[in-house]
Amino acid sequence: MDEIADSFPELSLKSRPMMEVLEEFRGAKLAEVGSTSQYDRKLDYLQTYLQEEIDVETTEDLASEDVKRYKNWRKYESLPREEPLSKNTLRDDMYLFREFIQHLIEHRMAPVRFEKAVEIPEVDYEGGEGVDEKKLEPEIAKAALDYLRKYEYADVEHVSMVLMCQSGPRKNGLRGRDVGDFEYGERVLNYEHQEETQLKNNEQSEREITLYGDSADIIQDYLENQRPSETDSDGKKPLLTKGNGRISLSTLQKIAYKWTRPCAVGLGCPHDRDPEDCEAAQKNNSAFKCPSSRAPHHIRTGYITDQKNRGVSSDAIDQRCDVTPRVQDQHYDLPDSTEERERYEDEFRDAEDDPDSGFDH
Repeated sequence: MDEIADSFPELSLKSRPMMEVLEEFRGAKLAEVGSTSQYDRKLDYLQTYLQEEIDVETTEDLASEDVKRYKNWRKYESLPREEPLSKNTLRDDMYLFREFIQHLIEHRMAPVRFEKAVEIPEVDYEGGEGVDEKKLEPEIAKAALDYLRKYEYADVEHVSMVLMCQSGPRKNGLRGRDVGDFEYGERVLNYEHQEETQLKNNEQSEREITLYGDSADIIQDYLENQRPSETDSDGKKPLLTKGNGRISLSTLQKIAYKWTRPCAVGLGCPHDRDPEDCEAAQKNNSAFKCPSSRAPHHIRTGYITDQKNRGVSSDAIDQRCDVTPRVQDQHYDLPDSTEERERYEDEFRDAEDDPDSGFDH
């Protein structure tokens, strides 16, 4: 019998409850990585696919077609929006998916051929692929904040946009802030890593940020006059809430898209569209279809690029935004040609004043 099993290994595959196996894999994976929240979310998508999309109860229910289909499901169908998943994120998720399939194979719960069904997209990083070059332009950020200050003062969407434009946070970090993290007297917002509201790099992401201008006053007015008396399931008081628990990541995404449409904040349409006939202008849930609207990540990129244009150091941005100089250069600092030229004008102007130079006269 053993000889037959060796000749036809699929005949000797073990059958186990799929969710039990996934939880074992989850525990092993989270024990070996630093950023558990990031991997937890990725594994949540895999669980949704196995449990809800293809409805596999045991490991023997998984078919090669299911393995092949995961890539398209994750790219096009897994998110509550029409935009596909970025190539960079898809690549990372497919590596994790392959690890899970390899785990099944190693423990004789899936045939070896399943690994070949996992297709990982190639990303040309040196050619600039995998870097999202969208960013929020400063003039749209200013128009959005001016509009909200005038017409939607100190509501949760105004406060959300103020904090996104004031410091370029990751949306998960912003979502996790509690009322107690805000210190009005000091004009400070604390980013503290906790089990329920984790930061990307755990304790290394902890920091205090100063709130400039009237940002602290807007937040205080929101807390005193508009924030619902809300406590989440963990007994904490989320800073950002609409009265039904801690604000969701998808809601923050929608707020960003909604208030970065030029036509929504008093600017003309740069795409020559009639707002009366434009779905992106008429429906807030379709705001992402506006070519000029931006997600929280693009606000973060625009903020960091603008700070670099103003001469703020990489180390200062690292402290405020929790992003290393190397990652700033690769993913977040995206000046256009004019901005790049203007950054270095003073250096060349100083060199031109050197009387010993023979090239500048």
